[in-house]
Amino acid sequence: MSNVALQFKSLFLNFSPPLSWCFQTVGAVLLTGFSLQSMAMKTNPPPQIASPPCAPPLIAPLQLSPQTFSKNKAVIVNLNPSVKQLEANQLEQPSPNRYLFKGEAKFTQPNLVVLSDQMLFDKAQQTAQFKGHVEIHQPDILLMANQVDMSEIEQTSKLKEARYQILPSRMYGQASQILLEQQSSKTTLNQATLTACTQSPEQSLTWQLKFDEVEINQQTEQVVARNARLLIKDIPVLYTPYFAYSLANRASGFLFASLGSIKSVTQKDLLQFIKIPYFFNLAPNMDSTLTVIPIDKRGVILDNEFRYLDRTHSLKLDLSSIQDQLTSKEGLSTADSAGNVTYDQKITHRWRASLNARQNWGEGLTSSIVWHEASDENFYADIPVQSQYKTVTQIPRNLKLNYQKDNLQTYVQASSYLRLRNAPLNYEKRPEVGLRYRHQVDDFSFNIQSSMTDFVLPISSTTKPEALRFNINPSIEYQLNQSYGFVKATVVGNQTMYQMQDNAGNTTGATSHSLFVPQFALKGGLIFERPITFFGKTYTQTLEPEMQYLYTPYQNQDNIPLFDTGNRSLAFSNLFAINRFSGSDRIGDANQVTTALTTRFLNSNGRQVMDAGVGQIVYFEDRRVGLTSTNPQTNSSSDIFLKLGLNVGALNVSSTLQFTQQKHNLLHANSRLKYRSPQYGTLLANYALSNNDTDAQKETLSMGGYTQLAQNWQVGVYLNYDLYNEQLYQGNLGLRYDACCWAIEFMTERTQLDNGLYNDEFKLQFELKGLSSSNQAFKKDLAKKLKF
Repeated sequence: MSNVALQFKSLFLNFSPPLSWCFQTVGAVLLTGFSLQSMAMKTNPPPQIASPPCAPPLIAPLQLSPQTFSKNKAVIVNLNPSVKQLEANQLEQPSPNRYLFKGEAKFTQPNLVVLSDQMLFDKAQQTAQFKGHVEIHQPDILLMANQVDMSEIEQTSKLKEARYQILPSRMYGQASQILLEQQSSKTTLNQATLTACTQSPEQSLTWQLKFDEVEINQQTEQVVARNARLLIKDIPVLYTPYFAYSLANRASGFLFASLGSIKSVTQKDLLQFIKIPYFFNLAPNMDSTLTVIPIDKRGVILDNEFRYLDRTHSLKLDLSSIQDQLTSKEGLSTADSAGNVTYDQKITHRWRASLNARQNWGEGLTSSIVWHEASDENFYADIPVQSQYKTVTQIPRNLKLNYQKDNLQTYVQASSYLRLRNAPLNYEKRPEVGLRYRHQVDDFSFNIQSSMTDFVLPISSTTKPEALRFNINPSIEYQLNQSYGFVKATVVGNQTMYQMQDNAGNTTGATSHSLFVPQFALKGGLIFERPITFFGKTYTQTLEPEMQYLYTPYQNQDNIPLFDTGNRSLAFSNLFAINRFSGSDRIGDANQVTTALTTRFLNSNGRQVMDAGVGQIVYFEDRRVGLTSTNPQTNSSSDIFLKLGLNVGALNVSSTLQFTQQKHNLLHANSRLKYRSPQYGTLLANYALSNNDTDAQKETLSMGGYTQLAQNWQVGVYLNYDLYNEQLYQGNLGLRYDACCWAIEFMTERTQLDNGLYNDEFKLQFELKGLSSSNQAFKKDLAKKLKF
């Protein structure tokens, strides 16, 4: 090595730390400062993934793979063998303290490569200058500049006519100058731009951000931009003279706006609105989203969602408010099925509030709050917030305090409803206190369940009574399980007492009632297995007969009111329920035997791929207890119940059917189909039939899904249809187009209202990829409806 090279090596070993720090820091600062995906997202940014297929090209070929240094270079300085190295075609010493590397100069160290036409190092001034075509390569960012000036004394670095590209998203931009100040950890960009769109010849960029100045402060973790403009096809569409956001993972900023229209039950006109949300990152575990919603004729809605989360507590508070110009002028209106509108009271200030909170106080003590309030019963029908409530008649509310330790659980709760349009008169629990205890000794278990509930009506009624109910259900179970079967014996005592409210609604003929009903059940089952082959594959088929004897003596319960009791829903497992009613106000008399036969097919991994079952109840006595005072049920056997299930690959089907005992006609059915494929999309359908061929027949079909129509197009649909009355309850259509750097979603919804008219709602949302994400709103909306 020449004397000049040896002298430079001694100089560089002192200058190398600030040199490496400069290049790595300017890359890191730009990467965090311009990671705008996190600026407007309410969750942590996603992990880095490979660049999308249509991402912009690299501004320079990335050179971070292990390098093979050119042996024909005239100058190769091994600053630290296998770690740092500098090479060039020529090394000169213009003066005693200056060293000039010329011709394809290249500095390398792990995760950093610097290329330049020439590199000049000044020992006396402690400066370095890179001229010509300068490239800086790092795993997360690429930088290019015409000139880079560094000063160790001033601890500054200046990049002139710079270009940068963030990896792997490949968002890129340029700046007339980038100034990095090491002491203040501040970086300033002048006349900067940023985009995620590919530049096509003779075409303007689809979208681009421009800034007069951007200041990135690593100490305060703040980014301040001045005179920011959003340009679409070189046309300015948004301007702000100043905005700031945090470098934290969840940073404050605008979320994407959405356009829509709504026609409510109280209006005959279609009203337009736009939602403009702004996200506030208040703390790592606390945020707030304020949405401004200007709506045609009504005014401006302010909607705020506040969220708090820590290890033991969570809280979500939603508030909405509007000075409604429409109702303050005309009053609340109601449209009938013919479209005629009448006006009621005038309301100026309309609002709603909802609180959802959960707390863990430690030592087994927890609590939860789900509460809703609104200024009037038409709020959700008129105002486009929380659209899932726009057609409901009531919203459940609950306060609960729960304590659990070992086998003991106790709770106290209050349950009620926010009454909306045409709300039914349902009982509220003010309050309910409950206790559950279980103790296991070998194959025996002792259980006790008890509750005391004060059933109160929200408004006075002369037809429905109110009462304080006390219920206790001790039970003893014996269960023996073997690989080939099981046997289970259960004895239950049901004690229920009522203290009736002395008002006009008490038509039971007494101020108190008491009821005790014992129950005994004996259940057993066997499991047989055999191998079986289908289409060249071996499965295990089981045959599982089950039988249960149930005895419950008759007790007259006709004078006891119904507070929370009804018939059980259609389910194969309800064949073995020890009470044919849900709730505690009725204990059905029984002297019966239930039999069922189930077969299952398991693959080699033990996964169930298919099952089928059939069951029926044989009655030895008439059933005299009913929900109302009706004649006894005298049939000697129940209807026939059938279940079918299939779970193969992406397809899952389940169905429960109920056939009449005599003619084997289908009476009730509940079938569900689910298909989910990464290639073809998702489809879900639910079919429900009740009381077939009777005056009370109901038949509905709910189905929906989404799929990829073409490379850039996705479509989603949802349909809730009354097959018996041939009426559409609700329909949704979502259409999304994805381009390389932008996307657009269109959603439409039609919902039947309680007056027979329809509410039509439209939403339009734009997405500029790289700035934020709409997270494919139509998929999320469909997933809620279909409960994926």
